[in-house]
Amino acid sequence: TKKWIITGIVSGLLVSFIYPALMFISFPQAVQTVLIMIFGPLLAFSSAGLYFFISLHKKTISASAALVSNIIAGILITTMLLVQVAIRSSHPEEISDTSNWIWTSLNRVHLGLDASWDVYIALGTLLFALSMFNHPKLGKIISISGLLISVALIILNAISFPVPPSNAGLFDLGPIVGLWYFIITLMIIFRLKWVDEKLKSYRD
Repeated sequence: TKKWIITGIVSGLLVSFIYPALMFISFPQAVQTVLIMIFGPLLAFSSAGLYFFISLHKKTISASAALVSNIIAGILITTMLLVQVAIRSSHPEEISDTSNWIWTSLNRVHLGLDASWDVYIALGTLLFALSMFNHPKLGKIISISGLLISVALIILNAISFPVPPSNAGLFDLGPIVGLWYFIITLMIIFRLKWVDEKLKSYRD
């Protein structure tokens, strides 16, 4: 269990770096592709670590469902970003009516994957937040903030669909969701002593 929690911490810290880096830094395509490929698995590992940390206090259906949802989210964002890179790299220099239709159709696929990623990461965040409400080392403030952020993310995506909220003149909550998970990762780091005490009590 502790190995999973440590793995989750390391993965969570890496995710907290890679996510904004992909958003705000222009990498060479090979570097960008590698970061995209590892982002999804790292999100899954960080979510598994969070699941085990929460389960040390109490195993809940919501935490289990949150883990599954975030794993699916990791698959979707990896797929979405790789499709995005592939589409951009194949943009024709001269666009006819036919190629423009094909290009628009391909872009819609990317937008659909983007919306799907937002739905699953929002659902996973909501369920994790719900499972934290009575957790002694996470608590109600982080729980309620996660609930509010995830509900807002779903609503904004529903309003702006099929384009992302940021493209529709709405607020992009992606960085806020990332910050929420980063704060939780830091909280877990400072509560590793509690993890050791809980594991010791189970062994005794």
